[in-house]
Amino acid sequence: HLCYAYDLLIFAAADLKSIEFIKNSLDRFQEVSGLAAGPDKSSVFFCNTKRRTRELILQLTQFKQATLPVKYLGLPLISSRLTKQNCARLLEKILARANSWVSKSLSYAGRLQLIQSTLASMQVFWANIFLLPVAIIKGCERALRRFLWGGSGNSHKHSLVKWSKVCLPRQEGGLGIKSLKSWN
Repeated sequence: HLCYAYDLLIFAAADLKSIEFIKNSLDRFQEVSGLAAGPDKSSVFFCNTKRRTRELILQLTQFKQATLPVKYLGLPLISSRLTKQNCARLLEKILARANSWVSKSLSYAGRLQLIQSTLASMQVFWANIFLLPVAIIKGCERALRRFLWGGSGNSHKHSLVKWSKVCLPRQEGGLGIKSLKSWN
């Protein structure tokens, strides 16, 4: 199971014994805490499950059936490897955030600080959960590079220093930006 704030994700075999155990545990939790899993806010996701088994599980739990992909905490939950299309939103968010700062006339130091504190952390959040496609990592690094040197995630100004050098720690002559590839 996974818990986050008031949410609980439970993974189980699609058999009645497992589901009855979970149902009994949720009922017991309700007795002790007074908190209940509301059928209107609860969903069941199936993978390679026979129709009759799905029907029995839905009848037992009174939860609704949902399908993947679904977004949770802003991330797509899917049962397969992430595709470039699944991660397009990450790249769009990084570009939108970088482009929102264009009019601020930021110095290199200001842009560097924003990359380290905000833009790179957006990608790290996703990379902590998923193995991101190489094309998305390259797109994110391209957006960070362009923002650092040109002030926009879309500009095409010449880089003053190789990106591999920029990603080195400060003690080694770099700017301390974490390489996005290393977070994946």
